[in-house]
Amino acid sequence: MTPKFSLPVLLSLLMILASCTKPEIAEAQASPKIANPLKAFKKDPHEFGGWYCPDNFGFVPVDINRLDEVPVVVGHLPTEEELRNHQALIKVNPKKHPDAKHLDMGLPRVGRVFSPNKGIHELVIVIQAIATEGDVVVGYRFPNGGNGSAWLGEVELLSEDEVAALGPQPFFYKKATVKATKEDIWRAITQTDYARQLGEKFDQQAFFAADWTSDKQVRLNTETDGERAVGFVGLNFGNVYLHIDYIQNGVHYSEKLLMLENHGDKTTDLHFASGPFPDNFPTQQKKWENWFTEVVEKSQRTSLPD
Repeated sequence: MTPKFSLPVLLSLLMILASCTKPEIAEAQASPKIANPLKAFKKDPHEFGGWYCPDNFGFVPVDINRLDEVPVVVGHLPTEEELRNHQALIKVNPKKHPDAKHLDMGLPRVGRVFSPNKGIHELVIVIQAIATEGDVVVGYRFPNGGNGSAWLGEVELLSEDEVAALGPQPFFYKKATVKATKEDIWRAITQTDYARQLGEKFDQQAFFAADWTSDKQVRLNTETDGERAVGFVGLNFGNVYLHIDYIQNGVHYSEKLLMLENHGDKTTDLHFASGPFPDNFPTQQKKWENWFTEVVEKSQRTSLPD
């Protein structure tokens, strides 16, 4: 669908969490460079504070067939507390936009949005809709964690039957506060089979074996045996971020890792999400749990005191 851009003014929209990149317009004459998937390029950017924040794990992964676990705001614009509780993500200043109102759409609703920089359709869970001056902007969360916003016309809403037909869509998600730096954690990751497998799959063995540096980044892209995989590893606002999307036979699977350093107490919050796993979740859950524990333990063993 084609998004609308008729409003002459901008809504005062704020993200409650800091880790996020707003969309930018790609210049036709721009020189080739490594593309960060957090920068969503469009011909006409969302002018209402539109954002694409797959790294925002304040909105944790959730199964699209368990929408009863997804909190939303009903009947009114969100309060500060509701925004902090992740029941919504768009804050509107009613003094500047007195006509803005909550739009009742029977939320939460599952839909799809197109990511042009990755060339894939992604499932989303719409948790907020705001109507003002004849237009509607929606806020959504990704089933694999993170959030974003869009014009309503950019979202293809799915029926209950379509969602049910997809079956269970559970994700593995784990967070830990690790007594180590991002360099220590990355070094631990390079010592695992997961890093070696990524190096071989994307022909980036040296990247996934080397220590972390401030300029370290890579764009990943491969297509073999009917599977397409695109990804990025690098710094986003100073945080290490890994995001890989796989498409096989029309099925989307992803892996995301985020490191947020806490310089005050010299610890790092480590987040990892993978999935969905519609068929063999217990097996995959155990596999990734073991890997996550291995990374945490190796990180803390190799972390050196000042």
